[in-house]
Amino acid sequence: MDRWIDRTKSPNAGIQPRAQVLDGVVHCIHGPMSKAQANELHEKLYHPSPPGVMVVHNSSKRKMDARSTWEIMFTEQDLEGLSLPHNDALVLSLPFQRKLVRRVLVDQGSSAEILFYSAFKALGLSKDQLTPVEAPLVGFTGIPVYPLSKVVLPVYAGSVKLDMEFIVVSSPSPYNAILGRNWLHVIRAVASTLHQCVRQGGPGGLQKVFRQLCPREGQSKGGTEYRGT
Repeated sequence: MDRWIDRTKSPNAGIQPRAQVLDGVVHCIHGPMSKAQANELHEKLYHPSPPGVMVVHNSSKRKMDARSTWEIMFTEQDLEGLSLPHNDALVLSLPFQRKLVRRVLVDQGSSAEILFYSAFKALGLSKDQLTPVEAPLVGFTGIPVYPLSKVVLPVYAGSVKLDMEFIVVSSPSPYNAILGRNWLHVIRAVASTLHQCVRQGGPGGLQKVFRQLCPREGQSKGGTEYRGT
């Protein structure tokens, strides 16, 4: 009898697990949405494409950006000088408007770049440079924060100068500014809170690193100071 029985298989091997019943959905949080973005979303929701129709683009006509072939990686060497384990946020010091701004938080969960009003004044900017913002910011508490306005500032990432749009917010914060996904994507960089640095792709596989200056410096203020190199 035993020769006809496969005892290597579990008795429940053929039983599919029952799908878990969910009570609801917790949606993600985004930055402010402009009127153009809201109209586009409304068009997609209420005027969807006809069912069964698929548009196929000829990939042979699309030119591959040479920068997309750059490899970015983190190694054990990036952990040198760090005290592990840690739960530090990634905080940089970067030039804004030709002034070094410290305590700039790199937040990959943010869909908007934020400049706090205290830093706006410290940069010597005038209200004439501000333009209105059409929608509020919504944080984790669900309470909307209405920005003062927005401003475009040059941000220096290594040798690259970028004009980034910041939403100016008048609220208390341990940081002067927040750089989100937009900034990382534009400079084609990858951030690692574990390795406490940002790596940016470069020609020939070279990488520019935004790296720690002094381990544990400024931690009493809630973070570690960094700068671009």
